[in-house]
Amino acid sequence: MDLNSLAVFAAANQNIKFQTERQKVLAANVANANTPGYLPKDLKRPDFGPSEFSSQLKMVLTNEKHLSGVGNNYGGYKLYTPKPTTALTIDGNGVVLEDQMNQISKSKSEYDRIITLYGKYQTMLNTANTKING
Repeated sequence: MDLNSLAVFAAANQNIKFQTERQKVLAANVANANTPGYLPKDLKRPDFGPSEFSSQLKMVLTNEKHLSGVGNNYGGYKLYTPKPTTALTIDGNGVVLEDQMNQISKSKSEYDRIITLYGKYQTMLNTANTKING
């Protein structure tokens, strides 16, 4: 049985991929904390739940010169620059390390939570399968 055919596992896999890509963006923000004019970036959080329209409406590339919809090589998730909530430094840098480290911590916590849930569901299915087959 392919676990990805179940909605809960498909959503968990998609969320794990999102958190992985988000960690890359947040790490780039920390790495550019002293770069003049750099503003922190983040990824737009997609809807991880199944939608009646998501399987029906797909983006189609009609011309090879059109954009494919994959943004900045972050797994297809949309990269954006949030509006700064604090004053920029003299050189125009908007990275606040405390905020970025907080976001990294939240992202890691969500990643760990998803991995735990994935494992619990997998164990539950294995237990149910053992009871039926054995």
